[in-house]
Formats: sequence, C-alpha cells, structure tokens
Amino acid sequence: MSLDVENKNQLSYAPMTMQADVDLAGHAYTAMSNVASEPTADQSSNARPSSVKTPLEHFISFQRGDSRLTGALLLGSLMLEEEGELTLECGSTYGAAVLLPQVARSAEWPQFLTFLAIRSFIFLLLGMSVQFYLLHLLSREEDVLNLFAGQMHLCDFGQGVRGPSGSIATPPRTYDFAQWVSRSFARDSLKALFPSLADDIDASMDAGEYALESFLARWICCFVFMIATFQELIAVLRTCWLLYVIPTNDEPWICCQPGATEVSWLDRVAVRIAGMPALWKMLYSVFLVLPKFGIWKLCCQTGIGYLMETSTIEGLIVNSVALAFILNIDENLCATLMSEPVRVLMSKCESYKLYDRSQQENMSNSEILQRFSTKQRLENISARELCRWLPGKLFASVLVTFIFMADYYSRNCYTQDGVRVSRPLFLPKANDQTMWETLLPNFFVMEAESEPIWTMPED
Repeated sequence: MSLDVENKNQLSYAPMTMQADVDLAGHAYTAMSNVASEPTADQSSNARPSSVKTPLEHFISFQRGDSRLTGALLLGSLMLEEEGELTLECGSTYGAAVLLPQVARSAEWPQFLTFLAIRSFIFLLLGMSVQFYLLHLLSREEDVLNLFAGQMHLCDFGQGVRGPSGSIATPPRTYDFAQWVSRSFARDSLKALFPSLADDIDASMDAGEYALESFLARWICCFVFMIATFQELIAVLRTCWLLYVIPTNDEPWICCQPGATEVSWLDRVAVRIAGMPALWKMLYSVFLVLPKFGIWKLCCQTGIGYLMETSTIEGLIVNSVALAFILNIDENLCATLMSEPVRVLMSKCESYKLYDRSQQENMSNSEILQRFSTKQRLENISARELCRWLPGKLFASVLVTFIFMADYYSRNCYTQDGVRVSRPLFLPKANDQTMWETLLPNFFVMEAESEPIWTMPED
C-alpha cells in the first residue's frame, strides 16, 4: 500500500469527533501503521507531535469516558432507589384492607367499591382469627398439655451432660421424649410388678435419656425459621412508616392519566398511595398494625419454643420450614377468596417514593460524575460508608433469633452445674390459656398446683 506523506499527515491530524465510528478509527489506524512501515526522507520533520492523539486513541478515550458516565448513572439510580419506596402488601388481605377503603373514599363511596372494602375487612378479620387460633393451639400444646404428659422442658439436655433421669446422656442412650417415656414406663412397670428384682431390672433395662441430638442443628434451624418470618416484621415496620410519612390529608388515591384518551377505561385510571385523614391512620394503627405485630410476635415465640423442645434433627429441619406457613394464611386467603376487581386494583397501585426524582433530572453530567463516580472510589470510603454497606437485615435476624431463644431459656430453664436444665414441673389448674397468657406469658402466668410433679435430680 502506498500513500504520500501529505495524505499520511492529513490522517494523523484529522479531527475526530466524540461520535466517530469505530470502523473509521480502525481503518485510519491501519492506514497509519502501513504508512509508518514505509518511511520517507522528510518523515522526521513531519512527525506527529506526542500531544496529538490518533483517531483510535480518540475513540478509546471516548469509550472510557462514556463507560464512566454510564457507571455513574447506574450507581446514582441504585443509590437513589435504595432510599426506598413504600408499597402495600399487594398479595395479602392486609394490603387489600388498606387500599380498598381509600379507593372507595376517593370515589365518594359508590356501592361497588364500598362493598369491596367491607369484604376486605371481613377477609382481614378471618385471616387474623385463623392465624391467632392456630398459634394459640400450639402455645397450649407447649405450655399446658405437655405438662399434663409430664414432659419437662428440653433446655440444654444433650450428649455429655446429665439428663432428666440423672444419668449422663451418650449417643446410644439419646432418645426423643416419646421413646424415652415409653422405655421408662416399661422399666418402672416391671419394677412395680417384681419389686424384689428391681436391681436386676435396672441393670438389664436402660431407659436412656431424653436429650438433644445436635445443638448446632437447633441453632441453625431456629435461625432459618426466623429468616422465614422476618419478612413479616419488615412488612409491619414498612406499614408503620407508610402511615407516618404520607400526608394527613384527605387526598385522592385515584386519578386520570393525562393524555390517555385512546386506551381502555382502566388504563386511563392511576391508583396511587396518597394522604389519608388522621382517623384512618388511627384505625389502621389499632386494628391492623398492632394485631399483625402481635401475630408475628406470637408466631416467633411459639415457633422458637416448639423448635427448642424438638430433640431430633429430622424434626428440627421439618418444623423450621413448616411453622412459618401460618404467617402466609392471609396471602392464601387473598389469592383464593378475593375477587378479580380487587386483584386488578392491587396490581395497579403505584408505590410511594421516598426520594425526589428531580435530583436525577437537574444534575449535569459533570455533577453526576463527581458525585457517583469520583466520590465512590474505594480509596475515598469512610467508616460511615463502610457501616452503611454492612448487611443490616442479617444482623437484625440474628439479634431477633437470640432474643426469642433467650426468652425461652428465661421462662423455662435455670442453671445447674453450668448447664441450663428444666425448671420443676407444676400441673396447671386449667387446661386452656387466656389470650393474654398466650400473648404475654412473662406477665400473665397460668395458675398451677403448689407441688411439682418432676424436679431435676441432684448429683
């Protein structure tokens, strides 16, 4: 290929705009490389200054700048989105009970929407009643019926420590409560029938010990259970925050979409979260938020207690995922019993933004690069920023797990010889619990007999 020096210099110094095509830059660079391989007499006098970029170098510089701006735009969007938005529980009776009355109020209470709102409260009450009753039955099983069966609390009975019979539990002698009590009953029955052979029966019939198979499995399964229920706590907190941040005004939750005249009627209507009167906020706080939090607390309290009383690994794994289904009853009711118009309204409801979108619209490219690219480099990280990126929900889940496990130990166990063992068992005077005894067992204690039916054997 032969090109004269003048043409070569034109290629070398030709201006390259930011929108240059990559193919043109590539061809130009190839041409210059070929010319460079054919030096001429006056090449040294017309050499390209080192400060002037080739077309390909212009293009690469543009690509890098464009990638940096693109990364800054992505980072800025994600950081603004992290400030959050609040939504209703669109697949739950709780969300329907918030949305439908406000839509009906905004439309001045027409018959159709009014009856949909009334039905949403009926389904809400049904769901809460079923959830509470099932959890009440589990609590009654643990705190009442197990005592009548003579089942002591498992606490930290495990391998290598003394069990409820007073002997050291070993792997071959570790049983769940049903097996242990059956073996103990068979041994004690033979001793009652043949009292003269009591020593021989004790020597030949070992009932074993009621003990936990794996402490690690217990801790992991309690944490897995708490993870399954933690989303419910987040939903409660987000509902509280939503009631706090939205204006305390009589604002409409429905409006017409501007310029949408050639679409269906439904598409012309926007459903959004807006302000509501103070009376509605108070009603939702008392009759929706508090019961929802109480059901979550009771589920965690009962579920952790149930897992702590489970001695087998298989039972721990199965129950850790099975107990959380109670909190999903409201979603099942919504999916099965709610009518199609309700599901349509809930799917159309827009979230409530906690950040101002005008920040994105009013910033120049240089400001975007400065805030979301330069300041976000790893060498500019601060202790505050580092703490911000720690997994807060993970730490909160672990903390809540410890709180409910500590509550179980404080109510049912005491320390003997460095090991947490079951408190003495007293038969309750009633075979049922009141609502307050179920919800707040630390403050409302059931009446019980004065004489214990079992105490931990001494050394």
